[in-house]
Parts: sequence; structure tokens; C-alpha cells
Amino acid sequence: MVITQAIREANSPREVYLLLSAYLEAVRLGGEMIDPFLEIATAPLVSIEDVKKKTLKLFLMLQAVSKSLDDQSRGAVKEALYVFGAVLGRLKSLEGINIERRERAPVGGASV
Repeated sequence: MVITQAIREANSPREVYLLLSAYLEAVRLGGEMIDPFLEIATAPLVSIEDVKKKTLKLFLMLQAVSKSLDDQSRGAVKEALYVFGAVLGRLKSLEGINIERRERAPVGGASV
């Protein structure tokens, strides 16, 4: 999936959120969505906590559509979980990179 590859290669959290927004916009424009998924696709996602909450909702939604044997909805929710998983992984990775950079930065300014 091209979007997940782009997410994994994103250079900043802002870029990750822009890619997630683009994915969600494509889902909205795609048409057929079950109502709970529409809530996830339209809600603003500006923090990793927002993404975690929506991922949990997607897991619960997957359980519900699996019980109803709705293959189309199940496929859409599984795809969204794959994308949201890539987002969470990249955000955590970028967070680790930023912490590492701060730890390596000289304290009290530049040294000569």
C-alpha cells in the first residue's frame, strides 16, 4: 500500500498527520462507509493520543463487522487499521529520534 510506505518514510510528525489526513479524505470521497467509520474519518487527529483512540475504535469496529459477516466493511476497517498502525509506528519512531537528538545536543550552547 503506497500510503503506508509514505508514512513510514515521513520526516516529521506534521508530515505523518498530513498523510493520514490525505488518506482519510480519500476514504471520505470513496463513498461507501459505515456510520461509525465516518466518525473516525472526519474527526481531527492532531496528537498521538487521538490516533491511539481512533485505532482502538477501529479494533472494536472490526470485531462488530466481523460478527455481521460484512466483508466490504471488514476490508475497509482492516485497511484503516493497517494505515493507523503505520502512523502510530512512525510517530513513535520519530519521537525516539527527537529524544535521541536532544540527548546528544550540547548543554548550555555550542562548544568550541
